[in-house]
Amino acid sequence: MKHQGPFRPEPCPPEFDLLSVIVPLVTMAFGVGLGLYCLHDAGRIGDEFYVAAMALVIAVPAGIIVAIDIERQARRDARARSNEVPPPFDIHFVWPPEKPRQDGEDGDGEAPSFSKRKP
Repeated sequence: MKHQGPFRPEPCPPEFDLLSVIVPLVTMAFGVGLGLYCLHDAGRIGDEFYVAAMALVIAVPAGIIVAIDIERQARRDARARSNEVPPPFDIHFVWPPEKPRQDGEDGDGEAPSFSKRKP
């Protein structure tokens, strides 16, 4: 099988400011929360539903913001990893090192030697 060439990470999507996502989500959460408060204050919804709905209204935007931040951090890390130096082409000759036998000798009675590699 032909070698495909060096690893190249995916091209990054256009950079955007995280603030452009945070502000609309927080504004939406504030508006929905205010609407729920007004409905609760007027007696249209009960206490338990109000608490559950407020938890959902707060958790969804927070989860979206955290997910976007994690994705941005993963892309930054991928760019940093793409600059790593690959291992040498003959790494399979030296790694993993051959383990000596339990009795400390090779089959021919000599001390174990890493220079005598078996294919």
